[in-house]
Amino acid sequence: MRKFVLRGLVAIVALVVMASVGACVYLRRSLPVVDGTVTVAGVSAPVEIIRDADAIPHIFAANTLDGLFGLGYVHAQDRLWQMEFQRRIGFGRLSEVLGAATLPQDRFLRTVGFGRAARAAWASTPDRAKQQVNAYVAGVNAFIASHHGGDLPPEFSLLRFEPEPWTGADVVVWVKMMAWDLSGNYSFELLRHDLIRTVGEARMNQLMPLYPPNGLSILGKSGTTEGTEDTEKTRSTQVSSSASSVSSVVSSSWARAFTSAIASSDAAGRDFLLGATTEGLGSNNWVVDGTLTASGKPLLANDPHLGARLPSTWYLAHISAGEFDVIGGTLPGTPAVALGRNRFIAWGATNVAADVEDLYREHLDATGQFAEFRGAREPITVIPETIVVKGASPVQLAVRVTRHGPLVSDAINANNAESKTIPKLAPVEPLAFRWTALDSDDGTLASFLKVNEARTWADFTDALKGYVVPSQNFVYADVDGHIGYYAPGRIPMRASGDGSRPADGWTGDAEWTGWVPFDDLPHAFDPPAHFIVTANNRPVAPPYRYLLGLEWAEPYRAQRITDLMHQLAGSKGPGLHPPEHKFTTDDFARMQADTRSLHAKALLPVLLSHTRAMTPREQPALDRLRQWNFDATGDSAATAIFQAWFLHLAPTLAGDDLGPSITDVYQGKFSFVTRFIINTLTSNDESWCDDVTTAGRETCDEAVAGALRKGLDDLRRRMGDNMTRWRWDVMHRAVFPHALDSVAVLRPLLSRSIGIGGDWSTVDVGVTAADHPYEAHTVPGYREVIDLSPADDSRFQDAVGQSGHLLSPHYDDALRTWRDVQHRKMRITRTEAERGATGTLTLTPR
Repeated sequence: MRKFVLRGLVAIVALVVMASVGACVYLRRSLPVVDGTVTVAGVSAPVEIIRDADAIPHIFAANTLDGLFGLGYVHAQDRLWQMEFQRRIGFGRLSEVLGAATLPQDRFLRTVGFGRAARAAWASTPDRAKQQVNAYVAGVNAFIASHHGGDLPPEFSLLRFEPEPWTGADVVVWVKMMAWDLSGNYSFELLRHDLIRTVGEARMNQLMPLYPPNGLSILGKSGTTEGTEDTEKTRSTQVSSSASSVSSVVSSSWARAFTSAIASSDAAGRDFLLGATTEGLGSNNWVVDGTLTASGKPLLANDPHLGARLPSTWYLAHISAGEFDVIGGTLPGTPAVALGRNRFIAWGATNVAADVEDLYREHLDATGQFAEFRGAREPITVIPETIVVKGASPVQLAVRVTRHGPLVSDAINANNAESKTIPKLAPVEPLAFRWTALDSDDGTLASFLKVNEARTWADFTDALKGYVVPSQNFVYADVDGHIGYYAPGRIPMRASGDGSRPADGWTGDAEWTGWVPFDDLPHAFDPPAHFIVTANNRPVAPPYRYLLGLEWAEPYRAQRITDLMHQLAGSKGPGLHPPEHKFTTDDFARMQADTRSLHAKALLPVLLSHTRAMTPREQPALDRLRQWNFDATGDSAATAIFQAWFLHLAPTLAGDDLGPSITDVYQGKFSFVTRFIINTLTSNDESWCDDVTTAGRETCDEAVAGALRKGLDDLRRRMGDNMTRWRWDVMHRAVFPHALDSVAVLRPLLSRSIGIGGDWSTVDVGVTAADHPYEAHTVPGYREVIDLSPADDSRFQDAVGQSGHLLSPHYDDALRTWRDVQHRKMRITRTEAERGATGTLTLTPR
């Protein structure tokens, strides 16, 4: 009997091994071919694709269009599943392949109308840009046409479908989704509404204090270096209450209703749709001219902070096609180098956090077919949408659109009503969504294509004139020694109000009346300081004639970058001149790796002044904090203690007043939370420190000590009682989920994570997600340091790997070097690309 059992076990193991080997052999068929010759339709001459020692493709072509064709081909080779998934997000077509689990996301996406906006924008795209996009699309389609079944990436086999041919609108829709990822003002409007309804206007302003008047700004008060005079008084440090009212209906939190409407669905697109609500989304960039560098030419650095995903948001690539020679970070699914350099100029970008979204409360008639506006009834436009659902009947939508935009409340209410995973929420009243990205004319993609070809500051700024959304802080440098800054984009001017909360749409008082003129947008060229730093801080010091936004990050990162430049330069005066040390690319690379927390430096002394050890367990923690130098390194126990303490402060101080739903939304707004905590504890405001749910009256000292105890208990549960073994990177992990991460059996195969240092305020940013404590879901997924000198010691870096195929050696081979901020050489010559190349593929015309 025993012999038969053993034989059976051996047989089972053998079958498992054979099945695994067979699956591996089958899946390896879909790995991209990187050597040889392929005949394709759509190119005018042979295109060579050399993959260098780091598997980065260098596309050598006879002309620009052939070069863009090559980029489309390699994007499809390495990232076709990612591109397909992104396309389905943009058009709200996830349920066609993933089933009813993604219906809430599709309903929301169709209601907002990203796909409708993309089709309209594509129709209005200039002919030259269309020609370039079509060349890229032809490259994608050349790959799709020759790959079917098991030759496609594994996800297609798993889900049993094949991709449709690519179109120009498919390219534009991902540009729209990237704009969504960086335009999160709507979430602040919803939160302010909830706070006012719960604690009143005055206490809302205490919870959401605006950017400090003396906080570090990118530019001086005029917004330019041309000496523009200001015509309006400094704006208030509190939000305006005009042009809006607060709902008198007692209902669930509007902010919570929105997040629940998306979070109740499958995880496939949830993190992306909710990503803009997380503190830390943005970037760092800085540029110096040749007077401050060892080479005598400008240096430029940039590291954008976007949602962590696998495959990575970014894809490193180089196109060399005659005069068109550009290298940097591309976005799979789009034909331009988003951040990088060409032979003449370099550029980087950070998010302006401009307010380009408004929510409008609408008065509808009993039929739901008309909306009130200035005393008259206006018909609502109804757009039919059909959502195909795998394994179920199609779902019909009637998207209602007022003069202010789609009624997103329809999707929010329908999703929450159908949810089986969350408690029933009261319906949100009719809310229309106005956003610059939904306008039919959007030249953002064409602007990026023109930037790729720019040679001078004049070319660069001309390219940005058509830029719409998301508004970005572009820094610029060129080989002639010039540097510059521009913050382009369509930023609305309002008849009244400041866009800080949902406006009353029926009054007409908060209508958009135009855009901030391009020439008046913040900009600088060859500034007298010889350097420019931006890190999502306020673009212009007050007073400034236009309202750009209200939700800028506390300027810790911008201040730290500025401080590091002063320390490295060793200058004696207030500026960087005369420098004792001149900057090199190594200096800028080290700056990108900096983890000193100015947030901790500002907040910890305030906390310690309110704290004394009450138990023997607390004393070692306080001792470590008092000895800490505020460097949030991965091996630091003090960093872990401080971060855990901080995450418990907002719920402790305000949770009893706000309730759990609003607290969950509020506690992730780290800049506002930090200002609130410092103001509350500095003034010893016991109205916040007291827990209203208890009979006694708690002091601020007791509240702060209570938060510390909760934080320490949290750390003990996660890392044990031995504090000497605590490390920040044990619990603080950058998480890179695959689109199919929600399938538990696939998660260990497809998704990745790694322990990191930093926090939301450090240059090497490591934002903790409020809904997943200690996990970092927003990361510097791309880094570049660009040297404009003839020596060209330029470098760049991607977060995870070039390939989207789990069996590729380049699926996650960059993860550790990314954590350690070890850049890869930005090879721009053919000789460099060929040295140690991992493959050479030639596309020949059919």
